[in-house]
Amino acid sequence: MIRFGTGGWRDVIGENFTFDNVRKFSQGIANQVLQNRKQSQRSIVIGYDNRFMAEEFAKASAEVFAANNIRVILLTPSVPTPLVNFVTIEENAAAGLTFTASHNPYIYNGIKYVREGGLPATEDITSELERAINVIQIDEVKRVNYNRALENNLVLRKNYTNEFITFIESQINMELIKQANISVLYDPMFGTGVNSLLTLLVDSRTKVKIIHDKADPLFGGRVPAPTESSLWRLTGMMKEGQYDIGIATDGDGDRIAIIDEKGCYVDANEILTLLYYYLIEYKGIKGNVVRNISTTHLLDDIAEHYGFECIEKPVGFKHIAEGMLQSNAIIGGESSGGITIKGHLLEKDAILSAGILLEMLAHTKKPLSEIRQEINGKFGKRYFKEYNYSYEAEYKEYLKSVISHTPAEEIRQGDLLEYKTYDGVKWEWADDTWCLVRFSGTEPVLRIMVESPADDKIEEIIQNVLKIIESSILSHH
Repeated sequence: MIRFGTGGWRDVIGENFTFDNVRKFSQGIANQVLQNRKQSQRSIVIGYDNRFMAEEFAKASAEVFAANNIRVILLTPSVPTPLVNFVTIEENAAAGLTFTASHNPYIYNGIKYVREGGLPATEDITSELERAINVIQIDEVKRVNYNRALENNLVLRKNYTNEFITFIESQINMELIKQANISVLYDPMFGTGVNSLLTLLVDSRTKVKIIHDKADPLFGGRVPAPTESSLWRLTGMMKEGQYDIGIATDGDGDRIAIIDEKGCYVDANEILTLLYYYLIEYKGIKGNVVRNISTTHLLDDIAEHYGFECIEKPVGFKHIAEGMLQSNAIIGGESSGGITIKGHLLEKDAILSAGILLEMLAHTKKPLSEIRQEINGKFGKRYFKEYNYSYEAEYKEYLKSVISHTPAEEIRQGDLLEYKTYDGVKWEWADDTWCLVRFSGTEPVLRIMVESPADDKIEEIIQNVLKIIESSILSHH
């Protein structure tokens, strides 16, 4: 069965992510396009990242669309995910597909699906698609040979990197960055961010050194998620060298992490607060902010201070996009490093985020550590920790029941303000501490996230949750 998660379908290569399932998926999208009179004459945009067999899977998908007489723009070379959104808008395409599993381990691949206008697909669209795809038999799938499709102009290979970077540069003060003489250390984590972000860094006259820039489907043996533990080399080099900022992008170039000039890791929550604060305080751009349920409440404090609102949404960038549209917010994002800015794509984009961070350093003329201290001085500091617990798939429903029936006192003592169950279970206490326990939408992992102004309270809360989970699994045995 093909199951849609937060932004598309991801699965283990060879297990469920197979050529047959990719073809069924593509036929399902093709059927939907052909049934829609408005879309039936439009193209499909397909891009792919550096994962194992990604280009071959993309070509197999293109063969299906071509056989259905739907023209395909197959991007070359491998691309960051936001570039597919950009081309989907530029070409007025019926949909965009990116062959990527984003920050998942290298054994995964996936297809990220965006609808016309480069917009994330809503829940009702994906559930209808899922239903339609899963009834398709492989012998119902149409196919035409890839080379023949190329000859007949049903598949066009196009490179859109320059247009994409021009679009990003139009939203940044490039002259200001050029004058600032910024020094950058960049780690694309063997992923697809490298072509686009390197072009931006060169255009903005920054001094740049790159590590891990080769395409590697094994991502150097690491998970291609830019976290504190996976960026040890970038952090070490930042401590040794004279750089103003260290930047990392994930496997498909839509999430960002940064290291400050002192070699300190800046977590994704803080990047979002830095950007929101910079836009309001220094650029004078006024407006709301959108975050998901697992993202820092410091954004709420900043918004309230300036007379704006912070809108909370479930996990999944389609919900952030929806919030951006509903509230006319100036920025939206999530605790895993996905950020979008008003006027850009309604999709997370590490390339634009990196550009605005460079502009922030140029505009404020302050080192990154000083801007961080400025925010902490005004709004206080928050500490955040995420713990991922792997479980056997058959325990999922049982664990859901256990967690939803757990009283707040068993997690920690204190005055409980809010108890939320719309996406996992979230306890919020009066002292600005909160704990969220939710299941990943893409892998058998339970995420425990805690934020608190008191660093020493966090580990205790995580251990209390783990005790509840592990003792319930033992008793269930």
